[in-house]
Amino acid sequence: MSILFALFRWIALWLYYVSVVVFCGTAFGVLSHLLFARLFLDAPDYFYIAAFGFLNGLKLSGIWAGGLGIVLCVMRAYRIRQANEATETETSEQ
Repeated sequence: MSILFALFRWIALWLYYVSVVVFCGTAFGVLSHLLFARLFLDAPDYFYIAAFGFLNGLKLSGIWAGGLGIVLCVMRAYRIRQANEATETETSEQ
């Protein structure tokens, strides 16, 4: 049961990281498209530009989100392992 709980926890953490990356990517896509439309177009359709930026940001961040989520999970697991090893060495020295 402990293994299933740990597996569920890591999958949930991975989904959290993926969601955060996709959200940041879409927000950046919308904001950057609106900024560049304001700078370089005379009469932009802001709703269309925002939707286009949303789709571009979603597509590009979706490509990177899965791999980045795995890397962040591995980094977190490594920090947890280091912390556990440090506490084990402290308890064995006493």
